[in-house]
Amino acid sequence: MSAAEGRVSVTGEHRRRDLILSQVSQKRREVEHRTLHNLSVSNTDYNQHYVSQFVLRGFHTGNEGQIWVFDKLKCKSFTDAIKNVASEHGFYNIAGSAEIDEVIQKTEDATAPIVEEIRTRKSLKGLDEHKRIWLSGFTALQLVRTKGYSERAQDMMRQITNVVTHLSSGKLSNKIRKQLGLNIPASGHEKTLATILGLARSAVEELLKKMLVLCQSDGSSVFWIGDSPVPLQNSINPRDGLRSNLGLGVPGIEVYLPISKDLVLAHMCPSIAVVAAALDEEARGMGFIHARARPYLQALHNGTPMVLDRQEIHDQNMLQLAYA
Repeated sequence: MSAAEGRVSVTGEHRRRDLILSQVSQKRREVEHRTLHNLSVSNTDYNQHYVSQFVLRGFHTGNEGQIWVFDKLKCKSFTDAIKNVASEHGFYNIAGSAEIDEVIQKTEDATAPIVEEIRTRKSLKGLDEHKRIWLSGFTALQLVRTKGYSERAQDMMRQITNVVTHLSSGKLSNKIRKQLGLNIPASGHEKTLATILGLARSAVEELLKKMLVLCQSDGSSVFWIGDSPVPLQNSINPRDGLRSNLGLGVPGIEVYLPISKDLVLAHMCPSIAVVAAALDEEARGMGFIHARARPYLQALHNGTPMVLDRQEIHDQNMLQLAYA
């Protein structure tokens, strides 16, 4: 895979991409419409995972149905069944409807064979545009579908509501109440759920602009996965004190998703390749090979994994821990 192939072409499979995205968008509109209107209650109280089970199986203990769990609050490690972790009964239900979970299941069914292929081959070489779109779509959906994301979104809305209420001396007009979603008879979690498919569509558009890189453990340690498994990082564009540097459209953004104990899928801003190429050229001019720039560029060019050492694996795991 060339560096250019790491990004989405404006030709080729655009129609297929648009078809996939339009299907997600159509389902989003249906879900939002039924959420905010008259929904009939059905028996949907079953265990729903906010981290895909097929991804979690890449981290099994040796017993394919078990996974190691670390409880941050209790500082306690234990094993549990994969079917029990990162899940809640009826987590995606809105007014008794499990339609969001159905969309997620369809996305997982399409993506699971692609991820398994990458796990087996340990390479992105030959990954076609269709598979690339599904991988980016799945990553975007996994980013916004977690319990942590819902809690952060609700907290942000509470803070905004409190500020607006304070500035309005406690009196909110009907227009403002509508804009804040205060007139919708639903819980904060349900209101967040009603937006995630639309957010995922916007996120996938940004992820498709990124370069796809596969990272592999050097065998010295293993990758972890958290219950908010899509962390963002920005190594080349530090914060300026006023603005965040962790938006999907921010230059230098890195978006990670562990897919097994020895593999991490990364969506990397194209500006990172530009920086790496400059570092590599400078190093070659002085007669040596840049330790990180050259492997990164080779991974982009060949579709082969970029091997991470023990410290780099630790850094990845700390990202998972921070987002959990």
